[in-house]
Amino acid sequence: MAAAVVGSLTATVMPSQAAPRVASAANTPTVASTPEVVASALHNPRAVRIQSDGSILVTEAGSVPAVPCTVPGSQCLALNGSIYRIKGSTQGRVVTGLPSVQIVRADGSSVIGGAIEAEAAPGGTYRVVSGLSGTPTTRTALGAGSGALGTLSIAQGQVLGDLAAHEVAHDPDSALGNNEVFSNPWNFARDGSDFLVTDAGANDLVRVHSDGTTSTEAVFPNNVVPAAASGGAAVAPAGQAEAVPTGIVRGWDGAFYIADMSGIRTGLSRIWRYVPGGQPTVFASGLTGLIDLAVAPGGDLIALSYTGGATSSGLLPGSLTRINKKTGAAATIDTGGSLNTPTGLAVSSKGDIYVTSKTQGDTGELLKFPAS
Repeated sequence: MAAAVVGSLTATVMPSQAAPRVASAANTPTVASTPEVVASALHNPRAVRIQSDGSILVTEAGSVPAVPCTVPGSQCLALNGSIYRIKGSTQGRVVTGLPSVQIVRADGSSVIGGAIEAEAAPGGTYRVVSGLSGTPTTRTALGAGSGALGTLSIAQGQVLGDLAAHEVAHDPDSALGNNEVFSNPWNFARDGSDFLVTDAGANDLVRVHSDGTTSTEAVFPNNVVPAAASGGAAVAPAGQAEAVPTGIVRGWDGAFYIADMSGIRTGLSRIWRYVPGGQPTVFASGLTGLIDLAVAPGGDLIALSYTGGATSSGLLPGSLTRINKKTGAAATIDTGGSLNTPTGLAVSSKGDIYVTSKTQGDTGELLKFPAS
């Protein structure tokens, strides 16, 4: 994802906004049951989606290559990403060999990128959006088999839309003063015959048309960073943090709701409401590290936070929050601190909540919080 950075917000480039509904930790928690482990030993699991037949798809970004990268700043390709399917008592990988990439940070630690979210498509195929953390040049340098990275595509098939190429051609968030050309597609939602895709690196929402062309649907403004939280790489103007849009879902009212991470800074995450043809408006704010959204029975939003914040010893557990569909009021869902770097979220028609946890490594899990 785009790095969290600092700077002062330029009001002239901010989309028109309604007054934000601020999430409050003082609200009475919604109590969840102790989670059940539905699947384990998942390889860097990302999104989870419930299909029309009741099956559940978990997208796995993959694992470290057979010959790992070791040089800081380097990336190495592997072809071990997959789609994991659960249907009743049967579960296992239905697609394997998707492109995966090990990205080595400056400090020598690494993270796995690759397939992020998948859904069933006609003819027994699957649509997949895959991250990239770079540009088409980055993708080409990875070598043969990397073509799906940075795109919405059919698994091991046709590219439906190239988000990385869109970023290089247009760099929409440059108008905000962000000085990095960088793409990392994250989640997608259908809109008629098109798809809307969040690009966490480019800070925008991109429409993938049915003919394969792309257009900028919306650009999400940078967030103000309190002076006490200053620090980070100078990618955005001073005093600002890039939006980093992540989860997207169509709401009860037909509008699309989009989460942003705003650099995992405490209380800076927002949920945007977007009606195609208009401008995004802030529906809720005051949240932290939002990475996915889902709609619960009755229409309320369920929001997933990757972490509640960071301490000197590491990241705090992730969390779930219920957002009232009309007022934007927030209530914490008690997960008992069980969410470890959660990434994907889905809610069944019965109200069961599914979350991918332990998403950094090959010991990932899909958890189920039964409806209370």
